[in-house]
Amino acid sequence: MASAAFERGIPDVLAMRKAIYSEGDASRSDLEKLIALGPQAGSDPAFRHLIAEVAEDVFVQQVDPEGYVGEADAAWLIARLSEGGGLSCPAEFAILTSVLSHAVEAPASLSAFAVREIEKAILTGRRDALGGADHEPGIVTAEDVEALRLVAFAPTRGNSLHVSKATAEALFDIAHATATAANAPEFADFFAKAVGNYLMGVAFIGTPERSEVLAHEAELVKPTGFGAFFSALMRGPSSADVADALESTEAKEEDADFRRNIETESRLDAAEKIDAGVAQWIVAHLTRGGELTEAEKRLLTFLRDEATSAPPEIVALYDKAA
Repeated sequence: MASAAFERGIPDVLAMRKAIYSEGDASRSDLEKLIALGPQAGSDPAFRHLIAEVAEDVFVQQVDPEGYVGEADAAWLIARLSEGGGLSCPAEFAILTSVLSHAVEAPASLSAFAVREIEKAILTGRRDALGGADHEPGIVTAEDVEALRLVAFAPTRGNSLHVSKATAEALFDIAHATATAANAPEFADFFAKAVGNYLMGVAFIGTPERSEVLAHEAELVKPTGFGAFFSALMRGPSSADVADALESTEAKEEDADFRRNIETESRLDAAEKIDAGVAQWIVAHLTRGGELTEAEKRLLTFLRDEATSAPPEIVALYDKAA
């Protein structure tokens, strides 16, 4: 990349965009240079848009399979954004929201890191790394809730819009740290749905795992299915050969669809139940001292209304939601 665009006192976003994309794809080196400029340009909307686009290209679009953020890439990004004690400007937060919102699958560590950075902003009242105005320390504002919403529901292994255990842990820490604060009303509802999502294993849209996608891509290059059918056509098959090939392909597709439907029904049925292991986790959090927060009461109400079955230790807590 031409370095001149990155050496001026005030970064020229248009020149940087041209320098990055004029000769092909964006690179990790490009992203590193943009991150280095973040402290002086991170509040500029055009710069935020550029750095978010580059991050999406590098970690989401230019990977195999497309859309699947790798563990090594996530670790590199977390390490890079952790330098200096964590996020330093809105541009770095834009990187996280862009990658998480466009990925098909991303390591749970990435969304958990983002939530922990928002937790810092909540507890200190300093929102310079997220954008927006500072506020009183130890209170969750409507802006904070929106920031949490952008990163908490992330695509994790096999699931879309899923909340991981690490993220749920961070949300509990936020709820307890702000237990006596006048939090924004929407925080309690967000907390209940987000933690409830983790507890019930809710996955609104099932996504194939990375290994499955790679296996499918490998299968496509084999002369099977429609490939065999068209190969047969090139050899001049009889009408019986054509009919057999079509019937075989259609049967395989129908069988695959049937299996997918069964798996989906099973997954959704399991998502409405809370198993014993998860119950111990939630009870430990809800009984770790002090009165239940409004957010935790809302969570119990959510579980009472949405779960088709729950262990006795969870049911015993439902009255505390009143």
